[in-house]
Amino acid sequence: HIAVLVGISVFLQTVFQLSTILQDFESVTNALNNLKGNTGNVNIFAASLNVKIPFLVLGILHYNNWKKWFLALCLLLASFTVILISSRAAYLGLFFQVVVFLIVYFKIHSFAKKTAEQTIYILIPIALAVFLSSIVFKNSDSVGRFESVSTRIVQIADTNEASASARLNYWNNAAQMISKDPITGIGLGNWRVESIPYERTTIDEALISSHTHNDLLEIAAETGIINGLVYLSLFVLIFFINAKNIFTKNDTDKTISLLVLMLFTGYFIDAFFNFPLYRPTMQLAFALMIVFTVLNSTKYLAVNSSSQKLGLLLIIVSVVTTCVSFMDWRAAQLEYRIKFDKTPVSSNAILNEFPAITRVGIYGETFYQHTAIALFNENNLEEAEKYFKLSNTINPFMGISNWYLHKIEKLKGNQQKAYEYVKSAFYARPRTLNFYLDGLRMAVVHKDTAEIFKLHKLFSQYRSMPSNWKNTAVALKQAGYNPNKIEAFIKEGVKIYPNDSTLTKKINQETSASTIQNNTSEPLENAPKTINYMIEAKKLGDAKQFEKAIVLYEKELALHPEKKVIYQDIAVCYFSLNRSETAISYLLKIVNEPTLNDGKTEYLLSGCYYKMQDKTNACKYLGIAVNKNYPGTTDLFNKLCK
Repeated sequence: HIAVLVGISVFLQTVFQLSTILQDFESVTNALNNLKGNTGNVNIFAASLNVKIPFLVLGILHYNNWKKWFLALCLLLASFTVILISSRAAYLGLFFQVVVFLIVYFKIHSFAKKTAEQTIYILIPIALAVFLSSIVFKNSDSVGRFESVSTRIVQIADTNEASASARLNYWNNAAQMISKDPITGIGLGNWRVESIPYERTTIDEALISSHTHNDLLEIAAETGIINGLVYLSLFVLIFFINAKNIFTKNDTDKTISLLVLMLFTGYFIDAFFNFPLYRPTMQLAFALMIVFTVLNSTKYLAVNSSSQKLGLLLIIVSVVTTCVSFMDWRAAQLEYRIKFDKTPVSSNAILNEFPAITRVGIYGETFYQHTAIALFNENNLEEAEKYFKLSNTINPFMGISNWYLHKIEKLKGNQQKAYEYVKSAFYARPRTLNFYLDGLRMAVVHKDTAEIFKLHKLFSQYRSMPSNWKNTAVALKQAGYNPNKIEAFIKEGVKIYPNDSTLTKKINQETSASTIQNNTSEPLENAPKTINYMIEAKKLGDAKQFEKAIVLYEKELALHPEKKVIYQDIAVCYFSLNRSETAISYLLKIVNEPTLNDGKTEYLLSGCYYKMQDKTNACKYLGIAVNKNYPGTTDLFNKLCK
């Protein structure tokens, strides 16, 4: 009966989601990016389907009527959706669940003819799902994630791929935290704060990992090695108890153990690469895994007064933890409104709903900081300063509060304090563009050319761009640095970026103050909007929510039309939505922009035209990108245009 209920759930979820592909078949890539179900995330949706597949398999093996065929159809739909989503962890989970099923099922029933017939009902839907997925990917005309099933499988072992490399960094950071605090850990839920110093040189802007992307390491880092081993022991016990049942129990109990082992495989793989511990839909699977294991072990079946008392205690504990989780959920709702509502949330509204327990949101930003930013926008600088300082007592690592405090001190006329705050913000997060630019400005005020060079060297170490040399050169000019030495400095940049016209021109002309001000300066009252719109737009883009990202990019462009690079960002979003013509319209506006002369605009144009099967224009712009030495274009040009 549970299998049938799960089948109905899977059928409704997948049919509704897959219908979006049919509705938007001309933009298949966009439709694939939106396969999120009710989870809000493609990877979580794939994992949640994976842990339902064992129930479908159990039902197919059990029934011999229309329910068998219905559940086989549900297995096809679930597998098809998982493969389309192209989550590598889900691919591994699905594959090893099938492997576990085949090994255990043939162990239980031997290699009889009936056993082989039963496995056909399982394998054919999955094989058909792979075939259908390949057809969809072929029509998507996409590269990377949705290029093909085989390409995505190959990417599983590619440790140089961006997300794989990021995970390895997170795991290494966790290992360092564990070695530093092996007994007590950094504190439950504190990863999103304590991990920031470890990520300051690997993650741009005010972004953070939020999770370790490995539940075992995260628990060990937050609560100590002993607790980490306790959590690991749960998996060890679940595996060995059910593996033992395969050899000793009757057929019904063996079938339940098969179900648990498949659930175990799907959940454990997801726990190894992601964070199902924080996803209710995955925790339901974890709870069922434990329940079935306990019920399938005879020594736990006897009910007495002691077990009843234990049950009552567990219910009380569950009520308490549920209340805490509910308050955390309310805090998450508030955070979402603060960050994504079109109408800014006022400081009074934030204070009225201020979380009772949760102090730090999913992005590592404290609710004190959210309150302070709202107060800053309302020009209540005194209260804003108070809340920014409170925020620093909880999370001093983000740099955002100190960046705002430097703005406040500038307004108050305290240039020295403003300088100290902005330097503190930059050195906390040296990959953040706004911190770097404002650091240059304050160094100019203090005629601190040594600091200008330090800021340039550190920022360029992590984010090397032609504009760094231009901005630093202008800052040196404004600070009264020797003109001959400035020219020598620019020549160093030209050696690195020989095709950047904005640098080569400066060798033969005066470096004017207006140039850097037009490109990098921003009105003080708009500073909070800059960090909100640009950073949040990037986060939305990373989460494949391109339409929402475009809205924020457009807002930023309206505030700062001189920031021509935003046209590229918007074009990338439209390209990802399979709206190449719209993307081209944005790129053509900046194709001759002198400040964007690294070849990226032409490279993006070539991709858009190629997607529209206009090879003439695609090769035209790709050739220009090659001439400007844009990375990776030479091989691509030789492959596509010769």
